[in-house]
Amino acid sequence: MRLSDYEYLVLALKEADQALIEGTYPIGAIIVDVDGNVVSKGRNRVFSECDPTAHAEVDAIRQAGQHLLDVSKKRYTKNDLSLYSTCEPCPMCSCTILMSGIKKIVWAADDEGYGGLRRFKEGPHFIHLFDTLSCVAAPYLDLENRQRALLAQWNIGRGLLNTEWETPKQ
Repeated sequence: MRLSDYEYLVLALKEADQALIEGTYPIGAIIVDVDGNVVSKGRNRVFSECDPTAHAEVDAIRQAGQHLLDVSKKRYTKNDLSLYSTCEPCPMCSCTILMSGIKKIVWAADDEGYGGLRRFKEGPHFIHLFDTLSCVAAPYLDLENRQRALLAQWNIGRGLLNTEWETPKQ
């Protein structure tokens, strides 16, 4: 039976309650399939697991791997999954959601400080945060070409030919 967005958010709030009990940010998330079945639950585990990447949305996505990946074919599956979160996903979670292929996201509370989804969709894409980073991009040609060869080998093994990784940089 398919529930309403409201009811799915209530389920996510139960995960947020558990995160608070465990001593970390009270944020919860669930992932639902096209038929309305909850395929995974996640909650913030940053301090309870001592893992800065253990956000609720990432936790739920990790738990839903079998619905997101076809391991035998080494491909992402086409899916109609929806993610429900108690708080607007941060930049890390927004990108994780994007990379996982999830198409619908519903959240209970906007996050004006760290909410990322609206900003990524509207711009200007966290310029104030990225400006604080020092980036050194591909300074060693030999190491870049080793990485390119590894990715080419991976893609060829999956039956993908003529990808950008097959050509070493000069």
